[in-house]
Parts: sequence; structure tokens; C-alpha cells
Amino acid sequence: MQMPQTPPPPTGSLFQLNIDTNAHQTLRSASSWSKVLGIISLILGILFIFLGVLMKSAANGNDRLGVDAALLGNAGMVVYIILGLVMIISSAFSLNFGNKISRALRSNDQYSLAAGFAAARNFFALWAILCILFLLLFILAVVQLATTAR
Repeated sequence: MQMPQTPPPPTGSLFQLNIDTNAHQTLRSASSWSKVLGIISLILGILFIFLGVLMKSAANGNDRLGVDAALLGNAGMVVYIILGLVMIISSAFSLNFGNKISRALRSNDQYSLAAGFAAARNFFALWAILCILFLLLFILAVVQLATTAR
């Protein structure tokens, strides 16, 4: 009885990958969308910061809620400034990816390609960490609500 033949191992290593036409088009499209996302994130980050400052100035001298409006305005300002900074940092990673991948595809530059992928890794790492933090905060809020509801 003859054993089935296993395919031979690949002849090239991981470091000898080539970008074919389909991968080239996909990377070009991804870099374009990354630039769009980066610009929109930058605008949103600036708007968040502006909204935070506006919230603080609107809360000063307004005590209709029965709480210290200045404290509420300060808290809102801090939250919106943090959100704005996160969006601006995210936009920097997204724009870095788009610009470096575009440059790499135009000039066939391996260093720019690797730097573009590193920027994509940073973008995804930032959002993964933020999602984990939001998930933990959500779980803590649910636990807090469950313990106070008893």
C-alpha cells in the first residue's frame, strides 16, 4: 500500500514574497482608504477638542441642573479632549500607513513597505487596546449595576 504523497515544502522563505498585481491593487486601494480615514479622523479629533472647550465655556455660570455646572463642564471637557487626542493619534497611524504604502508601491521600496505595515500594526494595536479598555469599563459598569440593584 502506497502512502499519499505530501506536497514538497515551499522553495522560498517568507522574506522572498512578491507582490503580484492583485496584491498591488489591494494595497493601493487600502492605502487610499487609509488616507481618507486618517483625514476624517483628524477632523473629528479637532472637532472633539473644540466641542470639549465649548462644553466647558457653556457650563460656566449655568447651574440649571442642580449640580456644580463648572465640575460637569470640566469633566465633559476632559472626556472630549481625550477622545479628540485618541482620534488624532489614530489618524496619524492611518495617514502613515497610507502614505508609506503608496510610496512603497510607487518606488518599489521595501523599507517604506515595512514601515507602512508597522504603521498599520500600530493603528490596529491602538484600537485593540481601546476596545479592551471599553469592554472592561462596560463589564465593571454592569457589575456595579447588578450589585446596586439588589
